[in-house]
Amino acid sequence: MSAFKESLYEKKSFIYQVGEDYYAIGANTFAKITDSPEIDNIELLRNALKKENERQIAKYYEKILRIANTYRVDAREHYKLRDKLFAFLDELEKNDKTSFDGLQAQVSLVDTLAEQYQS
Repeated sequence: MSAFKESLYEKKSFIYQVGEDYYAIGANTFAKITDSPEIDNIELLRNALKKENERQIAKYYEKILRIANTYRVDAREHYKLRDKLFAFLDELEKNDKTSFDGLQAQVSLVDTLAEQYQS
C-alpha cells in the first residue's frame, strides 16, 4: 500500500485537478466534481496564488475545503470508497504518470496552504 494513497485518504477533503477532471478527495471523500461554480474556485485560488494575495488565498482555500467536505460519505461507506480511490490512484499512476505527478504536486501545495491558513 502506497504511503501517498494512505496519507491522501486521511487528509482533510480538498478539490484536486486530475487531467481535465476535478475530484474531491480526502477522508471519507472521493467524488468527481462537475459543477462549474465549484470548479471556478480552484481557478480563483490559482490566481490568488500567482498574485500572492494572502487574503484571497485564505478565502478560497477555506471555501474549497468547505465545498470538498460536502462530498464526504457516511463512515459506513468508508472502506468501499477508500478501495475505489486506491484503485483510481493505482490506475492513474500506471497509465497517466503526468497526471499522477501533478496530483502529488497539488497535494504538497495544499499541505503547505494548510500549515499557513488553517484555523
